[in-house]
Amino acid sequence: MSTSEKIAESALQLFYRQGYHGTGVEQLSQEAGVTKKTMYRHFPSKELLIEAALQRRDQEFMARLESALTAVEAKARPLAYIDFIEAWARSEGFHGCAFINASAEYAEPLEPPHELARLHKHKVMATLERACQAAGCKPLAAQQLFLMGEGLIVASQVSGPQAPLFEAARGMVAALA
Repeated sequence: MSTSEKIAESALQLFYRQGYHGTGVEQLSQEAGVTKKTMYRHFPSKELLIEAALQRRDQEFMARLESALTAVEAKARPLAYIDFIEAWARSEGFHGCAFINASAEYAEPLEPPHELARLHKHKVMATLERACQAAGCKPLAAQQLFLMGEGLIVASQVSGPQAPLFEAARGMVAALA
């Protein structure tokens, strides 16, 4: 792993746990095990480091999502998305969606973290459209599945992953076919 990758990865972990505004440059350099001078050589501003961290998160998340969906037969992929969200929400260190969090902290649509959040959500939606199409779902199924997933993510971040919510979502997925 290169120094830039190491800095971006450690920054991603801190931003995810503490928030973007709540994480200072000194802490970022300490967590990455580099001096502030080295960090600034790789990322001339905290904003550029936030962008790199979010781009890294996007790549990692999309790879995990694609893997979870392609691991099951096409017909089961919409349900696999709910299972994916539940497993993630129950994982250690779950702090919601890094992109929802970024768009909340950077509320202006033209701010780069907000724009990266929008692009990420478009990728998730496109993935769900392909999954629902392959599963032979009704029109608008991907949009409904997307909304279920977003709601489950936020509800799990706020109140913890509650089994009845995931069971309700699974019942709703059955109606998408």
